[in-house]
Amino acid sequence: MFIDFSSLATSIGIGGLATSIGIGGLATSIGIGGFLGFLMGYAIKKILKIIIIVAGLLVGIIYYLQYNGLIALDWAKMEQAVSNLMTNFDGLSLNAPFFPGISDQIFNAISNSGIPLTGGFAGGFAFGFSKG
Repeated sequence: MFIDFSSLATSIGIGGLATSIGIGGLATSIGIGGFLGFLMGYAIKKILKIIIIVAGLLVGIIYYLQYNGLIALDWAKMEQAVSNLMTNFDGLSLNAPFFPGISDQIFNAISNSGIPLTGGFAGGFAFGFSKG
């Protein structure tokens, strides 16, 4: 017994249904969001790795210089300074964006594209971050 699915699809009108609900635009939105999310997640993980390696090397160099007597560090004072830096964000304004107007443009793009773009971006970001 052979069933011809192409004639069944045309008799049901699946092609018209896909066009009427905009599956092409939906797929494009999800695909673009997923691709951009993957790129961003991958890049952020690579940048974080580089920052962690550089910070570790700097601490190692400072400790080596202190061990050889080339510099003298008061570790208690340094710990206090880092503690103050981590808990005191007086100089950081979370309301002022780094690039004025960019946050408004991003918000408008996400709100206009809606959930498919945002969902694709989130999935792509998670996948890119895991592969990075």
